[in-house]
Amino acid sequence: MRTNILLLSACAALLALPSFSQTRPANPMSGLTPFSGTVDNVDGKDFKITGQGGTTATYRLADSARIMTSRTATTADLSSGKFVGCTAVETHGKLHATECHIFPESMRGVGEGHTSMGRPNTTMTNGNITMTNGNVRTANGSAAGVTLEVTYKGGAQSIEVSPRTRITLIGTGDASLLKPGTRVTGAARTESDGTALVQFLNVGP
Repeated sequence: MRTNILLLSACAALLALPSFSQTRPANPMSGLTPFSGTVDNVDGKDFKITGQGGTTATYRLADSARIMTSRTATTADLSSGKFVGCTAVETHGKLHATECHIFPESMRGVGEGHTSMGRPNTTMTNGNITMTNGNVRTANGSAAGVTLEVTYKGGAQSIEVSPRTRITLIGTGDASLLKPGTRVTGAARTESDGTALVQFLNVGP
């Protein structure tokens, strides 16, 4: 479930950004505790999950909780006009994507731009897939991957996506998705009375 914890953090950061800025925002996960597991039962806004090692815990959805869905996608989903966020490592002057998140229309434009991730040669590019000799084209005409042309206000980047790149399709959700047996990843703030109040929740594998 570590992948979805990272995904949740990325989406939380995007949702916290009102617009593109070269200045990285404060950590939107500050003060929150991440969790993951499988839902056992649901009672109104309260739900209990079983996590790694069989541990159980009960959480409560905040009224303002951000609920998302995620599913594994493929390069075929990286089509023209999609708004994406791609984490990439630069080697030999080229950007090689390690992860690409395809965001819903409601998140279009959020966090738009090309910024450093704070790790050597690692960047995040949030923008629109546009056409350049075909908006998505095979690399050297082979099955090795595709090259995305991602544009944003003030610039554009060519990003190579390989079969090893993790591609995730993000959607918006609501509390009705919480059902026994569903897998969830979230982040909660502990209230003074001990209640774990969920601020962000991802429902998906």
